Amino acid sequence: MDLLRFVLLNTNPGLAALVAALLGVLLVLSVSGAVRETDETTALELALIFMRRALIIILCVSLPLFAACIWLVAYKVYGYDWVKANSYMGLWAGEMQKAVGDLWWSFLVLLITPFFIRTLILRWVKPMISNWARQFRVKQSGDSLSDIRIEVGRVKPMDFNPRDHYREGFMLLGLDENREPIYMEDAVFRKNHLKVLGPSQTGKGVQLGVLLDQAIWKGWGAWFIDPKPDDFIPDIMREGCERYNRPAPVTLDLNGVGPGAYGPFIHGTRRERRERVVKAFTMADTGQTADFYKRLERQVLDTLMPLWDGTLTQLESLLKGKHPLITDSQRSWIMQNSGSLQSNTAEFMQLDTMRANEDESFNVSRELEAGSVVHIRSNMKDTIVRRATVALLDEIVQVALRKPLKHPIFLVVDECRFVVSDTLADALATVLSKNINMALAYQSINDLLNLPDKSLNAESIKTGIETNTQITLSYRANDADTAEWVSSLTGSAHKTVTKMEKVEVNRAGAEVWGNERSVGQVEENYITENQLLALPPRVCALVRPNVLSTLLYTCWIQLKEQRGMPLRGSVAPSPAQTAAISTSVSTAPVAAKPAAPGVTAAAIGADPFGDSGDAQSDPFASVDQKTASDPFELNPNDSGDDPFANAAPSDEAFIGEVADDYNAPEDDPFATPPAEQKGKKGSGKSKLSASELAAIEQAASGIINTKNKPVRPVQDAPAKPSVDLSSLDEIEGI
Repeated sequence: MDLLRFVLLNTNPGLAALVAALLGVLLVLSVSGAVRETDETTALELALIFMRRALIIILCVSLPLFAACIWLVAYKVYGYDWVKANSYMGLWAGEMQKAVGDLWWSFLVLLITPFFIRTLILRWVKPMISNWARQFRVKQSGDSLSDIRIEVGRVKPMDFNPRDHYREGFMLLGLDENREPIYMEDAVFRKNHLKVLGPSQTGKGVQLGVLLDQAIWKGWGAWFIDPKPDDFIPDIMREGCERYNRPAPVTLDLNGVGPGAYGPFIHGTRRERRERVVKAFTMADTGQTADFYKRLERQVLDTLMPLWDGTLTQLESLLKGKHPLITDSQRSWIMQNSGSLQSNTAEFMQLDTMRANEDESFNVSRELEAGSVVHIRSNMKDTIVRRATVALLDEIVQVALRKPLKHPIFLVVDECRFVVSDTLADALATVLSKNINMALAYQSINDLLNLPDKSLNAESIKTGIETNTQITLSYRANDADTAEWVSSLTGSAHKTVTKMEKVEVNRAGAEVWGNERSVGQVEENYITENQLLALPPRVCALVRPNVLSTLLYTCWIQLKEQRGMPLRGSVAPSPAQTAAISTSVSTAPVAAKPAAPGVTAAAIGADPFGDSGDAQSDPFASVDQKTASDPFELNPNDSGDDPFANAAPSDEAFIGEVADDYNAPEDDPFATPPAEQKGKKGSGKSKLSASELAAIEQAASGIINTKNKPVRPVQDAPAKPSVDLSSLDEIEGI
């Protein structure tokens, strides 16, 4: 009886809640998967399947069995009176119904909760567990393809002092990823040219400064040609010379702001000078109709070469026919067929630095032989400065090809696309044996296809530079072509990577990593395009012959003081210049050299190009040439005889017409130069030689036979040589 009373009293709400809980458990089991036969074979898995089946069966029959058991207990308690037992069960059913009516919302909660929990587990918990467990797999291959999302920000620049890692006999290039220095033997470094690629502000100048500083430290000649200009390398070179007890750098500013002067066509043999004129004045054939006129201009140049000392001032005079060995017919022919020569000469003459004479001009051969430290400032925008720089580079190549240099020379050309020429590109294959190696810096491989001089074969120059510069340092690439090309230089590697991995979708619509993964071999460049596109400043890809490519970390040279380029006139002559001047003064002859006999105007038509450009082989060496700023300067202290004093009286008026012009300092071809200039004259006056007398007769004959000239009265010679006679320069025939 007590049991029946307990059941009746606790049916509402206890028994109803228990029934609801059992129904909820049954719902959870019902949505967790079908109870079916599987191919799982472990004992634990089979036991779990059996337990789930048994629990579902128990839950399904527990409530009916409980009601049946209570009816049997009531039937027995009430003396086997089934009517009373049924009455009790009616009371119990009423309590159950009342409890269900009071707790109906709990059935909704128990109905929704299993589905919510199941969805939460399937959509979020299981995928997270699957992704986490995948990271701890023991894989057969850890290779993976490059991903720009991973590469960006992965590499960080390093800060260090390059001078701490300098080593005798080796050239420091930078550090690797483990902060270990990367070296090249000096012998290997000097047998290879370098190309340094990268946009502005990515670290090219930093690396070039380190290489130049080491070249100065090793006692090599270090040349830096700077069209940009660079803000730090001039000070790196200056402080390097001070630190390592080297003479101060020789500075040449072709723009005229800084020190130095350069006569592009003064030094070298006659053939070398002619070649530089043709290149600088763009007189070479281009396969177009203009080649006809260029051939005439080159013929004019060949005619004037024996009379020309290489200065632009004298070339300007020669193009106007101002020379006693140029006849009237030749003068007219020269002026008619020298349009490009005249215009280019006039443009070059606009730069003060180009109007240098032999003593003032920067001497490429002398500085190369001395192994000097040289800084040359060029210009990317100024056409004339660029062309003068091209002439200077051509002269460097010409000097190097004559014979091997005594000192190793490391030549750096920044922004080389503005000053590159076919001569420089071709010379890369030959100057290494002459003790010169170069570093050419430019921004991308396509730069070499966009040269300022459109007459050049850009594709050929690009191929020559890329082929003969075997050391490549490539900073961050801003275009896909450069990234792809540099990446191909690093070679390829075969990687075992995941080609396919299985993913399963569960009932809640979430993906879970499966248990299958297929791998395969994929070929990828050793340093990928993504790495090159994501490099930070001062980090580059290093490609060397017969060495595995790697990432190179570079850092700047520490400067004590940033002064920049010195101003014009503030730099003393270099030791090489001082030694050359001292030698010239100490070996100056007392008297002028004897004139070569038999020199006449007919010599103009002879072959102007002998085996050497030396003055001894020049058929016009007997004619006194310009020694200062003008080839025909008259010595104001010389009161020698007038070569035209014996002219016929009938010609006096005409002689008076041109007397002022030929007696002017800039036009007298027979003036005796001062003793202090070039050492060609002693303290006394020398008599005219036979060849000079013949030249005088020829010149006088040409003047006297000139027709239709305006006549002016004879004027007295000026008392002082400083009188301005420039108004007489344009008189025809002078």
